[in-house]
Amino acid sequence: MSSTNFHLAPPPKIVDGLQTVPIDIQTIDGHLIFDGATQTGEGDVTLTFVVGSLDGHAIFDLRQTILEAWLDGTAVPIAMLALHDFGGGPQAELRILESMLVAGSTHTLRIRYGLGIPQASTAGSYQPNLSWSSGPRLTFNFGFTDLGPGRYLEAWVPANLIFDQFDLTLELTITNTSIDHTVMTNGTLTALGTNHFQVQWPAHSTALSTLLELRASDTLQQQTDVVTLPVSGITVTVEAWKLASSGVNLTAQITNIKNFLIANENDVGVYPHGDRFVAFFHLGGMEYDGGTTTNLSALRHETFHSWWGRGIKPASHPDGWWDEGWNEYNMAGGSGSVPFNFADPPIELSSRNAWSRLTSSAAYGSGRDFFEGLAALMSAADLSSFMDEFFASRTLQLATTAELEAHLLARSGEEDLVDAFHRFVYGLDDSTSPDLWMKDEPSHGGADYWGGTFWDSPDLWVRNTDDGGLTHQAPEYGQDNWFYARVRNRGDIARHFAVAFNSQPYAGFEFVYPNDFLPCATALAGFDLGPGEIRVVKARWPAALVPPEGTHACLLAAAIARNDHPATGVHVWEHNNLAQKNTTIVDMVPGDWIVLPFVIFNRWREWFPWFDLVLVRPKGFETLRSELLYPRGKRPLDPVSDRLDCGGGEPLAHGLDYGQWTSRNPDAAVAARFREAGVETFSKGSRASVRLKLPFNERLMVGWRVWVPENANAGTSFSVHLVKRNRFGRKPQGGLALRVRVTER
Repeated sequence: MSSTNFHLAPPPKIVDGLQTVPIDIQTIDGHLIFDGATQTGEGDVTLTFVVGSLDGHAIFDLRQTILEAWLDGTAVPIAMLALHDFGGGPQAELRILESMLVAGSTHTLRIRYGLGIPQASTAGSYQPNLSWSSGPRLTFNFGFTDLGPGRYLEAWVPANLIFDQFDLTLELTITNTSIDHTVMTNGTLTALGTNHFQVQWPAHSTALSTLLELRASDTLQQQTDVVTLPVSGITVTVEAWKLASSGVNLTAQITNIKNFLIANENDVGVYPHGDRFVAFFHLGGMEYDGGTTTNLSALRHETFHSWWGRGIKPASHPDGWWDEGWNEYNMAGGSGSVPFNFADPPIELSSRNAWSRLTSSAAYGSGRDFFEGLAALMSAADLSSFMDEFFASRTLQLATTAELEAHLLARSGEEDLVDAFHRFVYGLDDSTSPDLWMKDEPSHGGADYWGGTFWDSPDLWVRNTDDGGLTHQAPEYGQDNWFYARVRNRGDIARHFAVAFNSQPYAGFEFVYPNDFLPCATALAGFDLGPGEIRVVKARWPAALVPPEGTHACLLAAAIARNDHPATGVHVWEHNNLAQKNTTIVDMVPGDWIVLPFVIFNRWREWFPWFDLVLVRPKGFETLRSELLYPRGKRPLDPVSDRLDCGGGEPLAHGLDYGQWTSRNPDAAVAARFREAGVETFSKGSRASVRLKLPFNERLMVGWRVWVPENANAGTSFSVHLVKRNRFGRKPQGGLALRVRVTER
């Protein structure tokens, strides 16, 4: 069974009084019959589909005249399958099945219909065709285009919007003719008899994947050759076709295709369509999965689409701009670099209308210009590398514009990229001034400056599974985790924004924007966060980027919108767009202890070298034992020392990943780091402190040891904080939170 892609589908919508819901088609099985005697055609197709998470009326599309229909074997009146306007623009209607279906249920819909020129847009230079000539000879072609609605598979076969992936099998029969016919296709072709064929397309196919041309054999010429690709080692058969009357030199064009396939695999990645590439040299230029119908001038462009466009596929028509723009950028050399001019008028390449069903005509020129602007932000080489990563992560899958934006933001760390997408992809102006924020602690009301326990933000947390939970969990190594943030808006509507999530692989105090936040582990793009609105957003934290088990990572988040960026050089407590969670969660038994290594920074711009490390114990744990460990001979906790000698303190790399050290689970690296350590013990009480002298821009790793009281009851939990405060102004400049869950011995 094919996978479901409901997360990419447009939302349920009430249309003409009907609660409509997207469906996910699993299989399409059909028979297209062409009668040479009457010079007509008929289709008989059955869809097997799944309903989404809500009850409702299923939506699909077909641009032919329906004759009969059956839902789960029961006849359905044709009037209950009519086209309705969903607000996607002219000719973007969809059919509604006027039968209330239960969420999660599986159904079959069989439709018998007459075949004729599709009742759809006539955009594009290569039109869909069903016509007859002497013989009789049939000419039938799908004739897809992304420049008008209703011109993908739905032109001829009942299908879904392009978010859906499914198995497709079509039987093709031509009767009442003595003329042999040939099928040109990127599917798997089986001859069942004279003028009787079966074509199968794999489960990753979408409504824009399938190349199909059916013509009299004596009107065609074909040549084949093979090429071994340099990265995958796959031997690909190149099938080249033309009309017998055409002057195209197939030998020369096969050589071109072989060279393009080699270059593309070297530049982008492994060819994703098996061991075939099919080209019909005729009219226009249209891409398919491992194939094209094209004129000579468009061949290189269309071959590149088997990577960008049909290797990684747009999840909707409004997402179709990026494969065209990136294609044109690469056809122009892939090295252009022209900075964005934010005084230029907005350009809409990706409509925010989920029901739009055409790719912007500006995708080619303005899309190329957009990638030239990105190259100026991050360098052409980095842009190419990041795009290749995006392709590799989603090969034979679908991707949205927002996912591309999030990936490029995370990898490049260029915050101005958010502004560029805002203005030159989504076509939004600068007329609003949002004020996005996340709470630093429960009592935080949204001010930029906040002096509370900002290191344990209630608006930032991690979940080990994509379950929507609202409480923080310790990250699980070796698997995907999910970052969550609760984003709030105190200003005008944020028509577009992004949230960047990062993890610093050590516990520390002072984190500064943007260097500690960007580039980041993952990100997301959001839209239309209204004044006073609160929204929970999430982003997948890839397993490869989750720190190793035992690492006490600090979690960071930054909300970015046009006219609302955090200022360069600010700390979390100085800007409401920033959030931090420096909380370690451990399970321990009474009497155990844990050493949590952390890094002390002095990045405070006032250059004060004196600080207090304050231990804050919870009520009832005023005698909880705790101490600080430091390498022998490196005494940062000396109130009379003139200067901390950090020369012996190890320099910190970005990938530092010291783990925990406990009485029952020693970590060799941590134990070695603090062997023969100096010790500074905190006095008893709800608060206790020690003094620290640390010159500006210096940093040192210290160990924080905490014991679980011997009399602690299993099942209880407590949190203890270690706070770094400015010695003179008493300003908190960071903190660590340790949450201990007491378990049975």
